[in-house]
Amino acid sequence: MTNDFSIFWQNNEQASALFYDLLTRAERNAYDDVFLTQLAAYREENGDPVHADVFAAEYLLANGDAENAVLCAERAFRRRLVEPRVWALLSRAYAACGRYADALVMQGYALNFFHVPIALDVPASVLTEETLARLSRATGKANYAPYALSRMRYTPETGLTAKSTVFFEEFLPVSMHITPHYYVGAYTEQEVHGNKRWLMNAIRNAAGLSANVGGDFTFDIMRGSRAPKEAAISIEAGTEAIVPIFGTADGQVLTATTDTVDDCIWLNPATPNYFRLDEDTKLSSTEDFIVGTPIRLAHSPARRKLVLNILVDALPWQMLRTSFAEHMPETAHFFARGTIFDQHFSVLEYTYPSLATIETGMYPQHTGVFSEWAAIELDEKYITIAERARDAGYVTASLMGDGIGIYNGVTRGYDRLVVSPYDLKLYEGVERTIRYLEGCREADHFIFLHTSDVHPWGSDSFQIPSAAQMRLPLVGRLSDSKVKVASPYLRPSAFNQTAFWQEVHDTDRALGALFSYLEQHYAPEDYLVCLYSDHGVPIFSDTHYIVDAHMTSAAWMMCGAGVPEGVIAEELTSAVDIYPTLGALLDFPTDETLDGVLPQVFGGTGRDITYSNSLFPRKYYYLAARARDYTLYLETLDPVSLSGTANLTRSVSTIYPRNYEGIAGYEVDSPALRAFFYP
Repeated sequence: MTNDFSIFWQNNEQASALFYDLLTRAERNAYDDVFLTQLAAYREENGDPVHADVFAAEYLLANGDAENAVLCAERAFRRRLVEPRVWALLSRAYAACGRYADALVMQGYALNFFHVPIALDVPASVLTEETLARLSRATGKANYAPYALSRMRYTPETGLTAKSTVFFEEFLPVSMHITPHYYVGAYTEQEVHGNKRWLMNAIRNAAGLSANVGGDFTFDIMRGSRAPKEAAISIEAGTEAIVPIFGTADGQVLTATTDTVDDCIWLNPATPNYFRLDEDTKLSSTEDFIVGTPIRLAHSPARRKLVLNILVDALPWQMLRTSFAEHMPETAHFFARGTIFDQHFSVLEYTYPSLATIETGMYPQHTGVFSEWAAIELDEKYITIAERARDAGYVTASLMGDGIGIYNGVTRGYDRLVVSPYDLKLYEGVERTIRYLEGCREADHFIFLHTSDVHPWGSDSFQIPSAAQMRLPLVGRLSDSKVKVASPYLRPSAFNQTAFWQEVHDTDRALGALFSYLEQHYAPEDYLVCLYSDHGVPIFSDTHYIVDAHMTSAAWMMCGAGVPEGVIAEELTSAVDIYPTLGALLDFPTDETLDGVLPQVFGGTGRDITYSNSLFPRKYYYLAARARDYTLYLETLDPVSLSGTANLTRSVSTIYPRNYEGIAGYEVDSPALRAFFYP
């Protein structure tokens, strides 16, 4: 970056020259003393630290020091998770250290992105079920766990083969630091024993399973441990806990033995069965079973009894801010007793990377989470908001979600995740939440609900509500585009807009039932409710721009303990600010890794600017940087690379008054505005 504010960007010419000199030497395998001298000079000139670590690792590997090459390459990998050259380098370095499973995973990323065949020749003993499961995750998409687009199998006769299927009745391949691991079962409620197990086992290898998301099968994914036919559960005297048990076989019976009880019961297989215990208990069965994370039934005055985070996917504040009470009366009535943020913006324009910004309080250039084609986990040093809650003693549960945060570790703070890819109707999530609280209200809960009722989809792939179909005249019913487009690029039409408003009203009705339950069973000082959206919608924007206000003006409102009442906050806020705000209200620790700041309404410094990006590989990079009175629009003339980098030397930036974003003839420019925006 330059200190000359008359231009947007200027490269460091000396660092650039050193980079290309090092690149030329690397291509000639000239890893000698001169290479080291040039590398030291490149670091001194503040060259890209990822490039510097790559060059250092290649030098070390070429000179026989594979272990230190791994250290340098891993440092580069953590800074830039999606970087083909780093994957190739780590694969070679791991193999040289005998870490064949890790080397295979790196090749799996390249296979996923570039269809480059796995070339590493490893001993057959390396290809364990655990290694193959890790490789399966690396060669698939990061969204919609527990589906596996490329489930890897190995036999000596066929070698490595891949098939689209699902992880079910088994543990998910996640990092070792996520313990206990997640076990994948089926969500059931008052159903025939074994029905969902039979269904998934009947379809798990069917052609088109992943493409049709298993008919939107609902999974119950829970941290747990396998019990080899028996388990001893310790309960502290004077306390109670609810223990989930997954059966693993049809007709399975579980026996429970305590000082006062000795009896048995049928287990529903592949789904959690709950047992409330108030004394040490021995559980046994003739087959293995899975013991889920116990729900400790205790309240601490240091915690709220209920923290409820509701992600209403694609709820656009730009459309609702002047008609909130009209279209969402139940929701508006509830949050009138709290704080509503009127100038809140998402960091990105679609859910996969946006969820990560909310759960981590960090921008994508710091987390590395921006592309669903890279199932690479969030660095364990970054603590998610749910992990903070879990560490504070809350029972953490995501009772409705689409699974996009599982493979990448963004939702690893939840002990339980109830997921289905698209079938996220809020009325079901509300009833699920109420039933859950009815069973274990004595615990302190940190609950996440992700609903997609409002989210628009093209008619080629998704069914709009039946009520909207019935009300539309024929010309409106047929008005949707006949060309397949991704949801961020849908255009205005009677079809899209009628469906949207119906879904808004449906969402409000469901929220009203949930808020009514809270008010009946909790005092305001006992709960904290945070409702937000991850982005907006394009279907009301006549001059669509991927980071315009319709796409990035998002909802955020809070009510409950510690939240100022009756406030419409006019200050600028960003999706990354939700994390530090929850942290402040719940007394969670935060650290310097956060990009979010505490809003002024809660006693923080607030922010002068928000950043909304479109960072999608092979599309142009877009940025809307919004200040109180002005917005800078920027777009590159070259596409975003697969590694998520953009060439800013070929870009166009324009500044507009906030009320005239993107409108020709309203461009403004001054040394003062450049000095504010360009750094």
